[in-house]
Amino acid sequence: MATTAGEALLSYLGEQLAELRRHAPGVRENQAESIHEMRVAARRLRSLLATTRKLFAAGAAEDIRSELRWLSGALGAARDPGVVQARLRELLASEPEELTSGQAAQRIDEELDAAAAAGHQGVIEALGSERYDRLLLSLGTLLAADRLSQKASRPPRRTLRKFVAGETARLARAVADLSPPSHARARDAELHEVRKAAKRLRYCAELAVAVGGRRAGKRIRKTAKAARRIQTTLGLHHDSVVARTLLAELGLRSVPSGESGFCYGRLHAREESLAASSETEFLKIWKDFRG
Repeated sequence: MATTAGEALLSYLGEQLAELRRHAPGVRENQAESIHEMRVAARRLRSLLATTRKLFAAGAAEDIRSELRWLSGALGAARDPGVVQARLRELLASEPEELTSGQAAQRIDEELDAAAAAGHQGVIEALGSERYDRLLLSLGTLLAADRLSQKASRPPRRTLRKFVAGETARLARAVADLSPPSHARARDAELHEVRKAAKRLRYCAELAVAVGGRRAGKRIRKTAKAARRIQTTLGLHHDSVVARTLLAELGLRSVPSGESGFCYGRLHAREESLAASSETEFLKIWKDFRG
């Protein structure tokens, strides 16, 4: 069992690096679950390196965080089109046939299939690049104990609880800064920032739970669970924002060709309703968590 915060952190980050490596073959074969899991590992590494940066020597993790962001972006480009496609296919399947008999379904599939194919090609190139090899090497070097700061010698559970408290406060500030619902575009972007803050809190709290085991405490476990629910709920909200952007673009493109844009508009309206439901659910989770 780790006796210092640094030992606990290095062990956990090492597990995430192993996950990154383990899922790379499946990513190359375009397996959706492998793409998702590798992206989660990259995000978890990047997030924890931000949260716990004081446990490393000054500036030791900055370049690595930037490179992990690049890798996450490449994986997202391969993963996200399929998520939106599944979402819109489900909506289309529940629509009356007479309202979806046009070319909308075909256009949506063509657009998202092309985006997914381009995204997968991009991630293949990323994993085969010297840049990716350097990232793995840099991560391995960072996880050597001599890159830790003096603060890393502190007790693990107490240190991690402080990090959790800091990320909780960060999330609370993001929620407090939300624009009113009448400013829809700004609020959508700000809810995405809330989601990212919740993700950082979740990963930090999950690390604290992993290190503390049965002694982690109910509060830490509750925090990890709430942060995960917020991330998931606002993830659905963000998926709706992305879907609506696509639907609006396809609707505009349909005008010059004489194709009816009615189906795109109807799906857009349904996505607006789903986004509103996701936001309502988020506010409920947040109220319960803070209450």
